[in-house]
Amino acid sequence: MAGSPRIVVLALAVAGIVHGQDPRNGQDTIFLRHGERIAGKISGFDGQAIRMQRFLPPLPDAPTDAAPVFASVTIQCSRVERVEFSSDEARDQKLRNATGANISEIETLWREAFSWLAIPRSSAAEIGLCYAELLLRGQDFASASKALQIFRIIETDAWSEQAVARARQGRLRAMIATGSAQEAVVEAEEIGRTAEDPAILIEAKFILAQAAEKSLRKFLTDNPRWKEDAFALPERDRLYNETLELYLYPALFFGSDTDAAARGLWGAVEVYRSAEDLKLALETSRDLVSIYPETVYAKQARAFMETLPDSLKTQENETQIKP
Repeated sequence: MAGSPRIVVLALAVAGIVHGQDPRNGQDTIFLRHGERIAGKISGFDGQAIRMQRFLPPLPDAPTDAAPVFASVTIQCSRVERVEFSSDEARDQKLRNATGANISEIETLWREAFSWLAIPRSSAAEIGLCYAELLLRGQDFASASKALQIFRIIETDAWSEQAVARARQGRLRAMIATGSAQEAVVEAEEIGRTAEDPAILIEAKFILAQAAEKSLRKFLTDNPRWKEDAFALPERDRLYNETLELYLYPALFFGSDTDAAARGLWGAVEVYRSAEDLKLALETSRDLVSIYPETVYAKQARAFMETLPDSLKTQENETQIKP
């Protein structure tokens, strides 16, 4: 029949031949470009064609406990519009609970999934992003280099524009972690001028904030007596204000982006602390804890406030309740 997938093998299969399960359970669906859909269990993919096990109705005289009958079919990717994969709760739970402790499991999921990156509706990009983020948290050069490679693959091949955007954000952070900060900053500056996607813009601003803070710290190291230098003072103030403006950008303009806004507020707290302005550090920490209490940055802010002298906290409270 014209337009039907090529039947490669027709066989009898006992339950469990496909991924250890009855192929009737959790069926995937392939939607073809001309409108046909094919349901079954995807069993392989080589980048050019998808292999699927299609469950066939039992014969009329087959016993009720007979092994399922399926046909193995091969569908060329050029004919595929999209694929809807069956849910995989075990996999999804691993991704939700992903930490450094189970990174090897996430790596295995990525190796099994990465060839599906370009196939619409696949979860390959989500898995890869999760794995790359775990690698980046490792804070060592080898892990950051591997994360950079994965981010680049996803940015180039993923079917989802959202995944591509997240991969680009991750790539910029990985570039900094692997010593390519200058290149990342140049790209972030270009993004800051042209990006329309708030997520990419926020990440670019954060990278620029980190670069500005680094420049500020270097300037203060090179100019320890900047307060007494009429020429150094304006440059210190410029770097200081620029760093704060960049860190506070998401909280001021995209406050609903909880993690980004809280991250920026904590960055501002760190800048205030390095400037020994504990009053502003305390005020910003209180804002962070009040507005974004469930974030990891709020936890850090609480720990910081515990280290402050009671006299400062009392003085600040009295200032806040004055009419």
